[in-house]
Amino acid sequence: MNIFDIIPIGFFNPLASGSNNRIYADCLQVIYNEYDREIIFKMNRERLRDAVAAYLMDNHIESIDDIQETSYSDMASQILRKISSPDIGWIEEEIDDATYGRNIIMTEQGLMLADLLNRLEKPEKSEFSSYIYNIYNTLSNQVQRGEDIYVDVLLNVYKNAKGLSKDLKTLATFIKKIIERMIHEETFESLTENLLDYFNGDFIKEYSRLTKRQNIRTFRRIILQNLSELKKEETMERLVEGCCAEEKLTRERAEERVDDLIFHTISFLDSDYDRIMADIKHKINVYLQVAVGRARFIRNKEENIRGDIEKTIRIISEELNSADIRDEISTEMQGLFTFTDNLFIDLSSISYPRRSQSIKENSFQEEVIITDEDVERTRAEFGKELEDAYAKDKMAVFLKNITGVRGSATADDFPMEEKSELLRTLSAVSYAEENGFSIEAEDGYIETDKMLLRKFTVKRK
Repeated sequence: MNIFDIIPIGFFNPLASGSNNRIYADCLQVIYNEYDREIIFKMNRERLRDAVAAYLMDNHIESIDDIQETSYSDMASQILRKISSPDIGWIEEEIDDATYGRNIIMTEQGLMLADLLNRLEKPEKSEFSSYIYNIYNTLSNQVQRGEDIYVDVLLNVYKNAKGLSKDLKTLATFIKKIIERMIHEETFESLTENLLDYFNGDFIKEYSRLTKRQNIRTFRRIILQNLSELKKEETMERLVEGCCAEEKLTRERAEERVDDLIFHTISFLDSDYDRIMADIKHKINVYLQVAVGRARFIRNKEENIRGDIEKTIRIISEELNSADIRDEISTEMQGLFTFTDNLFIDLSSISYPRRSQSIKENSFQEEVIITDEDVERTRAEFGKELEDAYAKDKMAVFLKNITGVRGSATADDFPMEEKSELLRTLSAVSYAEENGFSIEAEDGYIETDKMLLRKFTVKRK
């Protein structure tokens, strides 16, 4: 069945009118918003007529298409009558059996159209991290599971995984436009001051919350384990039975459907998620660098006074030529005026003549005696400056002090609050194998100095 077999033949006509499509779109949204505090999409006709009339009056709309009425109220009535006609079908009018008053009901297609217009005007932002929480809670909470685990568990988990996949793909696709919009809204100073945070995606709040909470790494192992348990024979039997009843499928098709849902969910959470996130991170870095460079270029271009300098050079050049001053300038000084050909000034376009300076009078300075002690002290100071604070042997001593008598230490035992402490910890871990220690990666991450480090354990061999 085609969509045009479902909707009325003139469903999109009011939006296709070049002159009045904005008005009809606004009127539909006005009607849609009036239902916000109602329990159903059904309302007294007079109330909606007054809302549309108020919109027409506020925007000083005197006529629409062939609607020529003397008052805004009559014009609003004509609009309601038009969009409720069978050819358009955005709304329907009905007579109340109890009061015999006229009510207006939004049709199913009208609701979808109004919702689409609202989302086009103000796109909704999805909270990425909530998808992971929903998946984890659905699979882990045994009490929440009903008798139909196909609908309550598998289908729910699949829809959340698919929703997260769709929203992340949308972000990855349109990240360039988001960054360009952010660059226009931010000042250049604010952009450069917060550049490191922006490279982490902080300007996209929902993406930033997803990456900072690290809930995918916290819950992924448990989620994948629970999804794998759904493949057990007894559980699969219940899933297939639920799928047959819900989707009206044969048993063979239901088995294929359940297998596909489990496979695609695991595939996304286990590998596709990381690839999408890596692609988003890469695009943020690339597009942000390009955008910052472009913003810097435009800013410098706007503040450039090259045009004024060029005018000044032309005036000086013309004066020099008209006054025949060049003939009076020595050959040695001619190099100062090469800008008359280049028409711009910078450090490379001007060459200053060099003159050898003659010694006009003798100068004297008292003798300074340098002792051996002074030489040793100076040598020690230079040696201290050249000393490597993160050398291999020093890191061996550092690790021995951290591990102590236990012979092992976790990431939490290492001081990493200051940048110097963080660098010392990273150097110690890098030299661990060479210094007789082993490193084992652990689950989870620790955050320090705006960096995420994998938890680890150091053990003496």
